[in-house]
Amino acid sequence: MAIEKRVVVVTGGTGYLGSAVCGAFARAGAAVVAVYMLDRELPYFRRKLGRRAREVSLIKANVTGPGEMDRVARDVVRRSRRIDVLVNTIGGYMSGSVEATTDEEFDRAIALNLKSTLLATKRGKIVNVSSEASLLGEAESFLYSAGKSGVNRLTESLARELNTANIQVNCVMPRILDTPANRKAMSDSDFSSWVKTDQVARVILWLCSEDADPITGSAIPVYGGP
Repeated sequence: MAIEKRVVVVTGGTGYLGSAVCGAFARAGAAVVAVYMLDRELPYFRRKLGRRAREVSLIKANVTGPGEMDRVARDVVRRSRRIDVLVNTIGGYMSGSVEATTDEEFDRAIALNLKSTLLATKRGKIVNVSSEASLLGEAESFLYSAGKSGVNRLTESLARELNTANIQVNCVMPRILDTPANRKAMSDSDFSSWVKTDQVARVILWLCSEDADPITGSAIPVYGGP
């Protein structure tokens, strides 16, 4: 898929999905840079990638902060001269009723799920991570749904804005990711219907290949089982 030797930046690169994405690109021969915020994610990242973890460059950054992704981009370009692919996996689920949610909680949810994506999406072939929740608001889930719906609209707008520069911008929409944290939070659920992080990573890998060049502005459902 002509991924080999491409320079790939993955935000949220040490999280559950980000680790799977880094692993997929590293196995495909890309030069991978994982941008991360939380040191506590590093042990999982190293277990998930095994010996491949040593092949991935790590950059710590507060991706919701102004100027941070510009700093990361300058660092990567200084080392590698370019950025070919950007994958934004950072985000997090936040719940609460409209009435009970404070201004600070709303700002934090939007910063994590939407602002971080906006600050990063200025370079390379771009894949954002949205969610099925972006398509329909659920009770007490408006913080997450609103942020991810914004990711969809940002993806569509960027695809049109960057079309003349031959940059493709798409997003994937998982349903429930099969991660240790989700299994713990929803222990009575049927895990077999959940989409695996490695499955989502392979879809992202394909979207960054030359085979997917005609696709831009799309939100791809990656739901797993029924």
